[in-house]
Amino acid sequence: MKSQRLLRAALCAALVAAAPAWAESPPGDFSRLAAQYAGWAGGRSNADAIVNGLRGGTSITLVTAAADRSVSLAGFTPGRTMGYAGIRAALASAQQSLSRLGIARPTAEQIQSALIGGEIAMPNGATRQVAGALGAAAPLG
Repeated sequence: MKSQRLLRAALCAALVAAAPAWAESPPGDFSRLAAQYAGWAGGRSNADAIVNGLRGGTSITLVTAAADRSVSLAGFTPGRTMGYAGIRAALASAQQSLSRLGIARPTAEQIQSALIGGEIAMPNGATRQVAGALGAAAPLG
């Protein structure tokens, strides 16, 4: 009887300790967020890489292929970890930034620049400087 109470108490303590992580990362949030941006990011593997990298502050590698079979490759490591709300805000901002420039299907380099800042190569060959969504006031949570 006493061992059962101890086991229950230990289980409750473990659940309470894990509760903040559950509250911050609802089941399926990663999957929904990656699925929402997969088309824009050039595929699910790129969207997964972006969300994983921003969430954990780990390196992100992006690869896109154009209709002419040319390949675009880019990579960066974010300067901090982010919560899902911050990731959602940063991706929305990057997508809107590129959309304002007339870019709906960005290359890996354009996605990188829209997120961290830099020059964006325009379809007409010109370049535009952008601040980057991660440098903007994207919320951490």
